[in-house]
Amino acid sequence: MAKISCPSCSGCGECCRDMGDSVRLDPYDIYLLTENLGRPFSDLLNDCLALHAEDGLVLPHLLMKEDGKGPSSCAFLDRNGRCSVHSFRPGLCRLFPLGREYDGSSFSYFIVEGGCSMPGKSKVRISSWLGYEDLSSYEAFTAQWHYFVKDMQEILLQSPDSEESRQLALYILQKFYVQPWDPAGNFFAEFEERLSLIRRAFS
Repeated sequence: MAKISCPSCSGCGECCRDMGDSVRLDPYDIYLLTENLGRPFSDLLNDCLALHAEDGLVLPHLLMKEDGKGPSSCAFLDRNGRCSVHSFRPGLCRLFPLGREYDGSSFSYFIVEGGCSMPGKSKVRISSWLGYEDLSSYEAFTAQWHYFVKDMQEILLQSPDSEESRQLALYILQKFYVQPWDPAGNFFAEFEERLSLIRRAFS
């Protein structure tokens, strides 16, 4: 349980503005976005998503767009300032105003200090707040992905060959983001297969 639910939420969209590249996307986020929008990852780049370099890896984040009238805002906000992908929004969007604290093998949740400023919050089950059908599989995936990224960043940053590091970073981007996921399959099972393949290659 966490005191984060706001019955009086008006959908102000403040949490969707001026976020820079901080709304990082994992492979499951991309799976949901591409399947529900019917657009491949490459088609979403520079329109709704952008890439950033992060300790040797190249990873995607939500694109913030400027309109010249105020703070930049998420590319998925509609004309009324409402989320157009709310039912399949990325994990960090679902999580807010919660954060994750990793402990070396898994993670726990915490309320972000200075997160949503709306008053009158009430307690809600975190599982209900996140809204995933298979939360245990999602949480296992989230931990695996976090620690995989950390392992790969350590390997890439220690590599003396910058061109080789670049190629490996692009390979990871290709394998987990650009290459489509089977819409008729089980994402988490397919992720495990791709993860095992890459770990074997790096070992």
